[in-house]
Amino acid sequence: MEIARLLHTFAGPVAAFLAVVPGLRRPAGPPPPVLAGPTVTNVDFPAGRPPAAGYWPERSCILSGRPEQTATYVYESPDKLFAAGIWTCRPGKFRIDFGRDEFIHLLEGVVIVTDAEGTAKSYRAGDAFVTPKGFSGTWDVIEPVKKHFTYYGAVD
Repeated sequence: MEIARLLHTFAGPVAAFLAVVPGLRRPAGPPPPVLAGPTVTNVDFPAGRPPAAGYWPERSCILSGRPEQTATYVYESPDKLFAAGIWTCRPGKFRIDFGRDEFIHLLEGVVIVTDAEGTAKSYRAGDAFVTPKGFSGTWDVIEPVKKHFTYYGAVD
């Protein structure tokens, strides 16, 4: 039992010491190979707000205000399961049901997101969060919102 305690206590510091002593470090080895296949390039998000046609939530979902929205898809995977883009919304409150997992990074504005149980959370420019598939609640856009989003999954 004493040996196990000593190993537990001193193994971490000894390993850290050995990692910094030049003669005792393991060589890094060659870099991983470059993947073969077709050329693939990154897709950049535009710096400005790209032009997009406005649309509205369903009339029955609007609870207050005039939450006109735009969506610009910057990338969509060939199987249509993954997408990324820019979404905007004017002030207003509306019901929303998320049909897939979505990562959200607010670039501008303030929104209060309230779940079906009534738990509210306020988000503002600079905040990032994930809304899981199946979320049901409201978005109350207090100041005009602009967000980067990515989603994954098929809508049931």
